[in-house]
Amino acid sequence: MFLKRSINYTTVDVQGLACQVPPVGFVFNILTGQLEKREIFKRSELPANQYWERQEIPDWYKKKSREVTAKRETEPDFFDPKCNEYEAQEWDRRLNGFWFYNNGVPTYITGMHYLYLQWWKIDIGYPGFRIPDLEYFYFLQYCIDDPNSFGMCEITKRRFGKSFRAGLFSFEYVSRAVESQSGIQSKTGTDAKKFFAKAVVRPFKRLPDFFRPEYDKAQGLTPKTELRFQQTNVKGKKAAETLEKDELESMVDFQSSDAVAYDGQKLHRAVNDEFAKTVEVNIYDRHDVVRYCLLDDEGKIIGKALYTSTVEKLETEKNGVSDAARQLWTDSDQNNRQQNGQTISGLYRFFMPADRTRYFDRFGFPDEKKARQAILLDRESVKNDAKRLSARIRKEPLTIEEAFRADGDKCLYNSENLNNQRDFLSWNQDIVERGNFMWKEGKRDTEVVWKKSSNGRWLMLKGFNPKKEETNQVEQVGNQFYPKNNIRFGSAVDPYDHNQTEDNYKRSMAASLVKQKNNPYNFSDPMIGAYICRYYARPATAAAMYEDMIMQCRYFGISILAESNRPGIISYFRDRNHGAFLMHLPGYKEPGIPSTQENKRQASELIEATIEDNCDKIFFIDVIEDLLVFDINKTQKFDLAMAALWTEIACDNRLFRLKEKSEVTEVTELFKRHKIA
Repeated sequence: MFLKRSINYTTVDVQGLACQVPPVGFVFNILTGQLEKREIFKRSELPANQYWERQEIPDWYKKKSREVTAKRETEPDFFDPKCNEYEAQEWDRRLNGFWFYNNGVPTYITGMHYLYLQWWKIDIGYPGFRIPDLEYFYFLQYCIDDPNSFGMCEITKRRFGKSFRAGLFSFEYVSRAVESQSGIQSKTGTDAKKFFAKAVVRPFKRLPDFFRPEYDKAQGLTPKTELRFQQTNVKGKKAAETLEKDELESMVDFQSSDAVAYDGQKLHRAVNDEFAKTVEVNIYDRHDVVRYCLLDDEGKIIGKALYTSTVEKLETEKNGVSDAARQLWTDSDQNNRQQNGQTISGLYRFFMPADRTRYFDRFGFPDEKKARQAILLDRESVKNDAKRLSARIRKEPLTIEEAFRADGDKCLYNSENLNNQRDFLSWNQDIVERGNFMWKEGKRDTEVVWKKSSNGRWLMLKGFNPKKEETNQVEQVGNQFYPKNNIRFGSAVDPYDHNQTEDNYKRSMAASLVKQKNNPYNFSDPMIGAYICRYYARPATAAAMYEDMIMQCRYFGISILAESNRPGIISYFRDRNHGAFLMHLPGYKEPGIPSTQENKRQASELIEATIEDNCDKIFFIDVIEDLLVFDINKTQKFDLAMAALWTEIACDNRLFRLKEKSEVTEVTELFKRHKIA
C-alpha cells in the first residue's frame, strides 16, 4: 500500500494517504517480492449478482483433515496434497490479498481484510463486506508498510466493529512471526481484559486449524491472561519429546492502563483501545512509552500501534476526551509532517463519519443520504435538551469536530454559539487557506507576500482579498519602520521565549490572530469584525517565530500586542528596528501587556461580547475549540484562546483601563455560565 512498486499500480486516496493498489488481477507476494497473477473471484456472470460472499470451509477438507490428523498419530510427516493446496490458497490470500468482482468491478482487498471477512468471527457472525472497511484496511496497511509510521489513530462511532478489527490487528502478525509480542491496553486494566477475551481469544478459537498456531493450554483451552504461541508446558519424559517441535514463541497479552506497563519491552503490535476515554493516566505519556517499545536498538521502527476509540461524555472529563487524547489526535495529522517525514506523534489518523456506517447495499456501499437524514431527525427530537443533543451528536458524529464536541458545562462563554459555529466550520473547512508570509525574493525589510502552502504556519480567510496597495503599508524613517494601517486591523500574539513545556505532553506554541476592525476602502465589507488571519506554530527557534511576527505585521501594516511577561519578542522587534510595531497600552511604560488576572479578566469580558454578538466571524476551528475549554485560571495550555483575548484588547475602541488589583481570586466567579446547544 505504501511503496510504488510498479507504474501499473492504482493510487487510492484514503484520508490523505496515497494507498497503492496492485494492477487488476495481480498481488504483490510478500514472500517472493514479486507481482504475481491471481484469479479474480467471480460469484456470478451477472454483475448485479457479483458481490462478496464468504466461502464455507469445504466438506471434503473437513473430512480429509480429520483423516490427516489421525494418520499423523503414527506418521508425523504425513500430509494430503489436496488439503495442502487449500491451506496454501488461504495463506496466500491472508498474506497477499484477494481480488473479486463487485457489481462488475474488480475489487482488491488486503490480506488482513480477507482474514477478517473470511475467518474472523465476531459477535454477530462473520463480518460483511463494506466499502468503509475497505478504506480502513487500505489505510491500516499503509501505516504498516510505511517505515516512517508508528501506526494508526482511529475515531469512530460505537458498534462499528472497531474492537474486532483491533483484535485482529493484535493477533495477525504475531501469530505468524517468531519471538514477537503484541500488547493491549485500554482505559482500565479490566477493560483491557474484556477486550482480550472478546476481540482476540474468542475469534482465535474459531479459526481453522491451519491459522491457529500451537498455543499454551496449561491454564485451559481458553487463555485468560495471555495467548502464548508455544507448546503446553509438560513435565517428565514427555517434556523431552516436545523439544524438537517447532513453535513461534510469540504472544498476545494485556496490561493495566499504567503509562509504564510495557516500559522496556519490545512490541511488534500495540493496541490502545478507547484511548480517548482513558482518564487513569495521561494517554500521551503512555504513547511516548509505547512508541519506544516499537523501536529496535538502532531506532528503526519494527512495530506498529493501533489507537482506537469513540468519544463520549465522561463525568471526570470536561469534554468527554482528555486534553492529552485530543493532543494525540491533533499531533497525528498525516497532512502535517515534520522534517523527518513523521507526524509529531508518529501516527496517522483516521475518522469514520456516522453517515457512512449505516444502510449498506449488497455491494457494501453505504446510503449516506439516508443515514444522515436519520441521524439529523434523531437530533431534532432532542433539540430542546442541550445535554442529550450533545451526547447524541458525539455518539454518531458526522465530522471529527462533532466527535470532540464540548458540552459546555464549564465553558466561560456562550457554548451554544461556539458549538454552532464550530459545526458550521466543520462542514466548510475550505473557508480558509493555509500558507506562509515570506519576504519577496528573500530580501528582508522589503515587501511581504502571501504564498499558499499545504504545511504553512498561517491560516487566512479566503474572503479576505486585499488589493496590493492595501498591504505592506509601512513607513521608514531613518533606519526605523512604522505601521500605517492600525486603523483597520488589530493583532496580538501569545509567544514563547525558549523551549519551555507547559505540561508533560505538550510544548507551548506561538499563537497570533489578526482581526479586521473596519475597512476604509469598503464600509460594507462583511468581514469587518472578523478574525481574518491565524498563526499557530512552533518554529525551530524563538527568533524564527519573532521574524514571522514581523512579516505578519508588515503585511497588514499593523502593530502587535505581545505579552510583556516574555520579553524576547520585544527585544527582537527593537533589535530589528521594528520597535514601533509593538503596541503600547495606557498606564504602562513598556510595550505589551502583563499576563495578570485583572488584565485577563478585562480581555475575557471583551471576547465574551464577541462570542455573544459576532461568533459567526471567528473562522478558525482550533480557536473555537480553545475557547470552549478555556480555563482563565490555568491559561498556559490555551495559546489560541489567549491570543484571541489579547487581540480583543488590541482592537477595543475604548481605551484599555489599568485598574487597581482586584480582590477577586477566582476569576471564573465573574462570568455567567451558558447552557450548550
